[in-house]
Amino acid sequence: YAMLMFFDFFFKSCMMLPYLEFLKSSGISVRFFRIVFHTTSFNRYLQKFCSRLPSLYRHSFKFGCYVTLLLFPVALCLLLGSIFSSSTSYENETSISGDKTTSTSEATRLEILLPGVNLPLNEIGYYIFSLLICSVVHELGHGIAAILDDVSVTGFGVQLMFIVPVAYTEIDSESMLQAKFWKKLKICSAGIWNNILLAGFCWFLLLLIPILLSPIFVSNEAVFITKIKPKAPVKGENGLYVGDSVTEINNCRVTNEEQWLKCLSDSIIHHPAFCVSEDFVHDNEESIHEVEHGKDGSVVTCCPVNSALNCFENLDEDRLPQYVCLNIRNTVEHSKQYCHKSTCAEHTSCIKPVLPNSTTIIHIKRKNRVKDVVYYGHPQDILRYVSVSDYVPKTKIFEPWLGDSITLMLKYITVFSSGLAIVNSLPCYGLDGQLLVNALISNLPSSIGKNKKELISFAINLIGSSALFVAIVKIIYTTF
Repeated sequence: YAMLMFFDFFFKSCMMLPYLEFLKSSGISVRFFRIVFHTTSFNRYLQKFCSRLPSLYRHSFKFGCYVTLLLFPVALCLLLGSIFSSSTSYENETSISGDKTTSTSEATRLEILLPGVNLPLNEIGYYIFSLLICSVVHELGHGIAAILDDVSVTGFGVQLMFIVPVAYTEIDSESMLQAKFWKKLKICSAGIWNNILLAGFCWFLLLLIPILLSPIFVSNEAVFITKIKPKAPVKGENGLYVGDSVTEINNCRVTNEEQWLKCLSDSIIHHPAFCVSEDFVHDNEESIHEVEHGKDGSVVTCCPVNSALNCFENLDEDRLPQYVCLNIRNTVEHSKQYCHKSTCAEHTSCIKPVLPNSTTIIHIKRKNRVKDVVYYGHPQDILRYVSVSDYVPKTKIFEPWLGDSITLMLKYITVFSSGLAIVNSLPCYGLDGQLLVNALISNLPSSIGKNKKELISFAINLIGSSALFVAIVKIIYTTF
């Protein structure tokens, strides 16, 4: 931006005519940390658009006006909740793509989303593009409503503020002042209503995505391994491969990425136990004579030094020794079912692996391979080194990133569009809420003087702006 401003100043100072002509013809101007594009050529296209279904648009904006007024208290409650909430979870990185597990009971709140701070930096393209779409749709609402109500629109534009794209509609201030009360309300609330419609439309598309992409992808049946980092411990001859379709982890059904994360998390909390036949234990047991105990009395091992072996505790004490040493893979593959204490069939025993710290045995079943993966280690290793997708391609022509990209973009637009609708409905300076408050207060009975009305509008907007400022400061403080 410094370079742009320097050359802009230099070319203008030298009266370089080609550059000045370019700025004039393109409508581009360079300002402090901003690049602004302004045009009036879009007006006639918007006039044609409004002339097609004017009655439908008028009824839509009228209904949207009521919805926006109802959104007032909701937005205020969210703002106050953000100020007085004691939550410190802002500091955790949150991916809109859902890469990290989040509690479904977590309260809705206002939050500043910044790439590289609390959003993955590799999603910056989705961030900018979705903001641009939401901003353009918002401003188109103002423009369409103004044209329908015979209020003069003088131009449209987009400005890139650092990396954030912001669209704007330029409405003639004199025409706006002379407009009637309901016309003002409809024009001011039209942008918010458009954002609500956009968020609802994208949310609906998200629900239909599995059906819309069903000709090329299989959804809600498995997760597709898209990437495994080079030094991943889960790689190897008997490990995971890119292109595997995982259907189950430790008897936990995996149908999508959310279930993949849940099943891996559950494997930390609930260590698996296996039902094995007594004959299998007698034929494969490799225990040493003395069981080694830790300082706290816990069993450390009952096996000789061999990474393929592990000590298992017998939960059916009457049938087998309390501790037996078995091959991990053979035990998992031979297991008839998972168990908890004495829930196994006759002539089988429930044995549970003796595991240090948060290490566990993870049994992964795959749709496209006969041999299962048996991993002995920490589930976090799989989360750290393995990337998955909800979309399993039906052919090799289409890659899972296509479905993931469409889904992620829809999620970004849904979140940002609903966020813009809520924030813009707040009674704050510079937002649509300020204009709505001014219009509402100006329509109070004439017995209240003009000065009092202006004072009431000023007080409401000042309080709203101060509350938003406090909320932003708190969010920034807890984030950084």
